[in-house]
Parts: sequence; structure tokens; C-alpha cells
Amino acid sequence: MIVSRARRISWIVLQVFAVVLMLGGVALVVAPVFIHLNTYGQHDWDQMEGHRYLAIKTITKYHQFPFWNPYSCGGHTWWGGLESGSSLVSLWAPAYLFLPLPIALRIEVVGCAALSAIGTWLLSSRFTRSPALRIIVTLGFAVNGRFSEQASVGHTWHLYYAWLPWVMYFLDRAIAIAPAREPPKHTLRDVVLMGVCLAMMVYNGGIYPMPQTVLVVAVYAISCAVSARTWRPIGLAVAGGVLSFCFAAPRLLPVLEVVRKYPRLVDSPEMLDLAGLVGVYTSKDGEHPPVSPWGWHEWGIYTGWIPFLLMLFALFFARRARERALRWAGAVCLVLGLGRFNTYSPWAILHDHFPIFESQHVPSRWLYPATLLLLVCAASILERGLARAARRGWLELAFIFVAAYVGLDIGLESQRPLVGAFTRHLPPIEESMGPFHQEKVAPANLHYDVTDWAPIAMPPMIVNMGVLDCATFPGLGSYFRDHLGRLPGLGAHARGDPEYHGETYFAAGRGLAQIQSWSPNEVVVHYDGAKEGDTLVLNQNWDAGWRANGSAAEDLADLVSTRVTATSGEVTFRYRPRLLFPGILLLVASIAALFVVRGRQREKRP
Repeated sequence: MIVSRARRISWIVLQVFAVVLMLGGVALVVAPVFIHLNTYGQHDWDQMEGHRYLAIKTITKYHQFPFWNPYSCGGHTWWGGLESGSSLVSLWAPAYLFLPLPIALRIEVVGCAALSAIGTWLLSSRFTRSPALRIIVTLGFAVNGRFSEQASVGHTWHLYYAWLPWVMYFLDRAIAIAPAREPPKHTLRDVVLMGVCLAMMVYNGGIYPMPQTVLVVAVYAISCAVSARTWRPIGLAVAGGVLSFCFAAPRLLPVLEVVRKYPRLVDSPEMLDLAGLVGVYTSKDGEHPPVSPWGWHEWGIYTGWIPFLLMLFALFFARRARERALRWAGAVCLVLGLGRFNTYSPWAILHDHFPIFESQHVPSRWLYPATLLLLVCAASILERGLARAARRGWLELAFIFVAAYVGLDIGLESQRPLVGAFTRHLPPIEESMGPFHQEKVAPANLHYDVTDWAPIAMPPMIVNMGVLDCATFPGLGSYFRDHLGRLPGLGAHARGDPEYHGETYFAAGRGLAQIQSWSPNEVVVHYDGAKEGDTLVLNQNWDAGWRANGSAAEDLADLVSTRVTATSGEVTFRYRPRLLFPGILLLVASIAALFVVRGRQREKRP
């Protein structure tokens, strides 16, 4: 009795120590972002900071929901943008609304690392009791070299792979094929939570994580269905997908409309040979093999040798149904991550023939979900061996030292890119709500102390200035212009342009139009001396969501316009995403339907 109690206490102590070790590994990786607390990020961070700042300014200064961004590219939808509307329906929204922006940015990075680690810990716990194996899986996925490389350059969409282990956790709980850790007790709840996590990928701008996760879910569910000889896993996966569509509809429908208008079709010739595959997992910064195109931040995914060998181990020794499902899903992602190594390679087929993936490139990003799935599979295989071991406690103690080494190795390497992630300082400018106007490029006095590859985004927003040259919106970026400087969809003009006639004017040149009040989503224009039927123009790019005095605005050479019905009066231009309200209705209807289903389940209970 005393021995049994001592073993239980020892096991609890080991579990607590493992959790502390896991959290310490995460803290080691993200610690460099707190070296300076008032600086901003480099590379793509300026665009992401601009998206987040616009939401803060629109809500706190203008007391509006941030539907439209008037500051970049001549004006574009914020809520319907692929990455722009990602900070509001978010776990980190309170930080952005109530804390200084530099602090909130760091909270998002650290919070996503913690979210990913906790989800991975829970997922791995369904396949192994070993605290050491959970540490290796968690740190090998959540904060490996790819996480820090992507976070350091402002690819904030990558942070939301954090929802992937949560999706798989709830999916596996719902399916619960033998030998599951526990019988399915709350299938409906797990399917709903899976749908919520998938929807959060949409709300958080997971342009790569979301489609990849859908494919992973499909492969895992199909494999489980084949093993269990039942359609149930596929049905549960489809139900979670349908719910995720409904939950995300208020944002997803506007995003799909934007994608239809501005299709992001990119070529993807990248490939990775077997030597390169070994290199991206095991090469440290400064020692990595040459890669092309793109920088090392798109290729490196340092885990070290032990996790990498465990992934290979999983490919050959999966036996049970859930292990095979993990192996198949992980193997598919791994092969896709090799890119276009052949005309008929899986990535070439997927990219060239499926619309969602036509907008993606850099197939090495598939290696990130592959890492999670294969490490969890390896942990499940090793758990079988540990369960048969006569002295499991001693083996666990030995494994914990191996896990500590792996965590330290990953932590010391992964923190390197984050040391230089937040290094830029804003120029000495003050926030303004003053008169708004458009410029072609941002003046020199608005630039950061360190220049980068793209036109700046956030500083002009701070001083209430629009800038046509931008990189915040696919399809309207300055690098899409033709040799004559033209860009389909860009109707707004900047000061100094011969076609610039002010921020509001009459197309015929008669009459006087003045802005009475201005905010990002709403502009009130007073006019006088006009002729009935004249066209009043607002110097913002046209979008189907713009309305004038409650009626649909007109498209005049990609500018927002309307015809006046009197010689003098006022016109209120207001923007709302056209498919926002259908999306809200779909969300409300799905929630109502869930309550009905839940009520009927309770009625059937004895």
C-alpha cells in the first residue's frame, strides 16, 4: 500500500515536472521578444501592425467596427481581407484594445506559442501517458525552428497553426475508435468545438493553416473509417466542417467575395530533395544548405535529430488504426512538403487543379503539420512499448532527461531568429484624426529608422493619411502594376496626380462638394451648386459594400460614386461588407439549430 502510494506520488511529481519543463521550453524560445518593449517588427510585420492598428483606431477613436481600410492601396475592405481582419475575433483582442500596441504584438506571439503547446500536449495525451514523449512532441511542433522563423518576419498567419492540434484533439475525441483513451461521452460537444477551432483559423487569417488542416482532417477521418469499417468518422469530420463554415460565415463569405474579385494565383515551382529534407530539420542557422527561392525562414524547421528520427520511425512502425491514420495524414503532408519534384508530384497536382491551393506556394509549409502528426504517431508507437515495460518508472525518468535535452536544443536554436524580430522604431509622429487625403507614397518623415522591402503601412495610418503604394491587400499591391503604372481595381488618385480633384468632387466639374465628417467606414459630404443627375465621387476604391444614402453606390472607373437628386444637400457614403449580414444569419441559424439538437438529446436521456 505504501509502495503503491509512493509510486502515485512519484508519477504526479514527474507529470508536474514535465509540464514545467514544457512551459520552460516555450518560454526559452519566446523570451527574446521582450528584450525591447517599445519597438516594432521587421519585414512583413509593418503590414500586420497596420492591420491591427487600424482596428484599434477605428474602434477607440471613431467608435465604429473596422470594416474598411481607407489608408492603404486607395482603400480596401479590412474585414474581408485575407489577413487584415484577423485581430478582432481573437483571443488577443483585449490586449490590442487596452494595452500599448508593441506589448499586444508580443502577447499575440507568446499567446499563440502557448496555445499551440497546450493543444499539442492534450492531443499527445490521447496517445501516450509518457510525460517525456509529450514534451518532445509539444516542443518539436509548437516552437520548432519554423515557428520562430515565421514569427520573426511577421508571417502572423503561421501563428495560427496553433489551432491544428486542437482540431485534431476534438476530432479524435469525437471519433474515438479503439483503442481510444476514453469512450465518446460528448460527441456533439467535441464536433462543435472542432468546428469552432477551424472557424478561428478563418477569423485569425490562417490562409495556409486552414486549407491544410481541412485536408489533414479528411485524410485522418477516411483512414479511421476504413480501419473501423464505418462511415461514422467521415460523417463527424463533415459535420465539423459544415459547422466551421457556419461559425466563420460572417467573415468567410466576405473573404470569398474578395478572393473571387482578386484571385491570388501564384506559381509554385519550389522543390526539396531528400538531402534538403534532412537539412531543413537538422541544420542550424548559419549552417543550413542552400535553398532557393525564398529565404531560410520559408524552409528551416529545426527540430534536431531526435524528433526527426522519431518522425521517420513513425512512417514504418505504425500498427494500430489511429496510428495508421496519423501516419497517412503525416505522410501526405510530408510528400506535399517536397514540392514540385516531378510534373505529377502530389503538390503539382494539388496546386494546379484545386482552386484553393492555386493561391498558395512555398510547399515546405506542409512540413509543419507533418511534424505534428508524425511525432504524435511516434509517441503512440513508443507508448505501446512502455506499457509492456516491467520498470516503466525508470524508463520514464531516463526519457525525461532525453526530453530535457531535446527541449534545450530546440529552444536555443529557435530563439535565434526572434532576437532580431522587433528592432524598428517609429518616427517622431503623433496620432491624428485630422483631415484625410491620399498620397502616392509615404513622405520620408513617416519612415521607420530601418527600411525594408515593402512600402510602409502603419505610420501613414497614425497621421490619418492614405497611401496608394502599399502591400497590405492582395491584388492592389504596388508590385502588381503594369509598365504604365496601371492597376485594375485601383481607382483612387493621389495629390499631384492630374486626375486628383480632391477627396470628394463632381465628375462633371460643376458644383462644390465638401466633406462634413470623415471616418474609416462613413463619409458625409455636403454639396451645393450641382445639377440633378450629376455624379458625386468619393476618392476611394469602389467595392460592392459601399452605399450612398442607403442605396447601392455606383462604380465610376473603380471609384465610389452616386448620382445626386437635388442641386444641394448631403450624401452619406457608408461601407458594410455585402455578404456580412447573410453570414451573420447563417451563424445565428447554426447556433439555434445546435440548441434544438441539444434539447432533443436531453429529452431522449433516461
